[in-house]
Amino acid sequence: MPAVRIALMSIKLVTRTKVALFFTFLFPLIFLFVYAGLFARGRPDAVVYMFGPVVTLNIMGSGFWGLGLQSVMQRERGSLRRYRVTPVGAGSMVLASLLANYLLELPTIALLLVCAMTFFHMPLNISLPTLLILVSIGTFAFAGFGLTIASVANSMQEAQVFNNVAWLALLFLSGVTVPLPLLPNWIQHLAAFLPATYLVTTIQGIMIRGDRLLDHGAELLVLLLSGTFGFLFAWKLFRWDKEEKISTRNKLVALTFVVPFVVMGLWMNERGNLRARWNQTFSLVSSRPIAEAQHDTTSEGILVADFERSEEPEALLKTWRITTEAPRAGGSLGELEVTSPGADGTAHALRFRGRLQYAPGLEQGSVTAHYAFTLPPALPEMRGITLEIRGDRRPLQIKLRPPDPSLPAPTLTLIPDSEWQTVRLPSAWPEAASATARRQPYTLELRAEGPAGDFQFDVDEIRVY
Repeated sequence: MPAVRIALMSIKLVTRTKVALFFTFLFPLIFLFVYAGLFARGRPDAVVYMFGPVVTLNIMGSGFWGLGLQSVMQRERGSLRRYRVTPVGAGSMVLASLLANYLLELPTIALLLVCAMTFFHMPLNISLPTLLILVSIGTFAFAGFGLTIASVANSMQEAQVFNNVAWLALLFLSGVTVPLPLLPNWIQHLAAFLPATYLVTTIQGIMIRGDRLLDHGAELLVLLLSGTFGFLFAWKLFRWDKEEKISTRNKLVALTFVVPFVVMGLWMNERGNLRARWNQTFSLVSSRPIAEAQHDTTSEGILVADFERSEEPEALLKTWRITTEAPRAGGSLGELEVTSPGADGTAHALRFRGRLQYAPGLEQGSVTAHYAFTLPPALPEMRGITLEIRGDRRPLQIKLRPPDPSLPAPTLTLIPDSEWQTVRLPSAWPEAASATARRQPYTLELRAEGPAGDFQFDVDEIRVY
């Protein structure tokens, strides 16, 4: 068919041009070595985290600065006039550009993968068919962006302005350059509206958390819709000659291709629990090895509980238990439930509430919540625990019990207020994280105590470090 022949001819032109070969195959490797060698410091577990941004950056570049800009350049140079008198239609030309872009993208991604595994020993935590699906959807989506810009831009200068605005927004606000958990809260909310965010976090979720492809079905569907809209707009607004101009009305109509992202961003900010997933993915990369000097030490560690699972209410009964000083009629009572929102913008947190009563022979009542957990395999030694706390200005005692009862149990007593605060409880016994102790449960205890009356504490983002 004509589209395939034109696409193959475009690929031949690229392979015969040294500059095009450099920017198509070698330039992406520069980003890989910068991200993996400088940002990830060559650590294989961190390279896994950075591979998603590298792939996304390459796909974005080919869509904006390759496919999109090339279409405008061909129109300004008059290259498209040769096809106007042939049976080749606008649809075939757009499809040929898309196909050529995709066929050039596949060997580039393969080269990135081979170099990441060879030079940085990156583990392949994703199946090749899954990676192919993600690359295909991402290439199609950003080709839609590039083609839409190429369709509405009346000149090279105008196309470069549109490309720079879109490129810089996606580059700095979607996790491509800076990990999303390190960005301010308002940028994290804004990132939910950007297509690059979906591709970056999907690749990271699959390669680090072990997610299934279907776990990110909504994000991938939005990318497919945007690519489809972009293709249709490029087809409808295709121009053979630079003298043909696009009206302001058609430009505004073309903006409707961003509607799926607006809808998706609103839904994700309301129900998608994106920030908790981003934080969990980031925390699983060996206790945040990337740019450690820039991190707040109070938030480092590996996440062991964030109360975000759909089955969390049932799981509370299996992992937490409540005890009181006087478990008799009329004594203190306590209960646990999942509440919303959580700390630092997460969707859920644990609420520990109840009522304290005076017990016979005691000056005050108490209720204790116990949480048993084992150490994550990635933790080299147990140095302590951090968690987010807020409360109603009643005393709360936090205690960490090691598997060996002969070791001291570090204890901290505080009076949390209504604002979330990070609490850090050092262990003082790193030797307890031996191979034997690692298989035995540690216990976190939250004890509400004080005079008679109601109490309420919220807990979130429990991490060990």
